Amino acid sequence: MPVLFEFRTETWPDNGKIVVYDSDATVPSDEALVQSRRDVVGRTGTQIYIHSLQGTSPAEIVFRVWDGPAPADRGWGAEGEREVELDTATGCVVIRAFSPEIAGCFDLPRPGVYEGRVSWKGRQAAEEQQSSLHAQLATPEGQLNSEAVFAAHHETLETYRIDLWWTAESEDDEDDD
Repeated sequence: MPVLFEFRTETWPDNGKIVVYDSDATVPSDEALVQSRRDVVGRTGTQIYIHSLQGTSPAEIVFRVWDGPAPADRGWGAEGEREVELDTATGCVVIRAFSPEIAGCFDLPRPGVYEGRVSWKGRQAAEEQQSSLHAQLATPEGQLNSEAVFAAHHETLETYRIDLWWTAESEDDEDDD
């Protein structure tokens, strides 16, 4: 199966929160947020919540749309994955991690319901990097050299891959007919 579309970005997950959503789905979901804290990924249908274990270094987001069910990608060393569905009536997807506010905004090949999975690696390493940063900043030397401490803890260790494929017309589109 070929990849039809790919978008990559880096963002700092403020309070561990990354949200991927249809541009019209702006009402937050506490239930999906709680689910993401428990299962790494929470979902509402029009939103996907991803929970990072840190918020002080960038996380890479790779968003791919496939021409059918995405093949298993075992070669990149994913540490886990969750199945997702994203219903995007507008076809416009926003990635928001709150720092910067909008990490990405793009149009999919077509609006509709996409199924797929979110997989990840590097969550623990990024959490350990954040713990080391906080420990060093707590020392007098770290406070005096805070710029160097932050620079030394800036490596992107965490990656989330979102692999989706189109499966149906959007439920919102069907209601409009």
